[in-house]
Amino acid sequence: MFEVRTGGNVLRATLESRPMILLSRTIHFNAAHRLFRRDRSDEWNRATYGAASNPSGYGHNYALEVAVAGEIDSEDGMVLNLVDLDRILKEEVDRPLDHRNLNEEIPEFRETVPTAENLARWIWDRVDARLVRDGCRCRIASLVLTVTPTFRVELTR
Repeated sequence: MFEVRTGGNVLRATLESRPMILLSRTIHFNAAHRLFRRDRSDEWNRATYGAASNPSGYGHNYALEVAVAGEIDSEDGMVLNLVDLDRILKEEVDRPLDHRNLNEEIPEFRETVPTAENLARWIWDRVDARLVRDGCRCRIASLVLTVTPTFRVELTR
């Protein structure tokens, strides 16, 4: 047995304590974008974003891992049916983003720079809202957006 101290309270964890269950799925999508602010000069954009501000833009082959957390349902034995998670990721991420120009085809990125950080937050907000709207018993626990083999953005609750 061990103790966990939180805000002056001592919780005794035992081997019988229930672990948090995380269920994750990884999908891939491709998208193009340009990092720039329309309200700034070309010089400012080049100084801030470097080659990523090229007017022709560039693209990435993204990998997205979404993990949801929740309790195992006593009736079906699942946190969330993978069929439902796959449908949500297809409808909220893949369909709107795959083979798109983020700056031109995603309204939120016409004025917001489509950095990896902003894209990850946009995905989180859409998927989490969809889980709520669909009455799912789980919520996003973490999201990892891999942009290149050496660069990723991770969001956690």
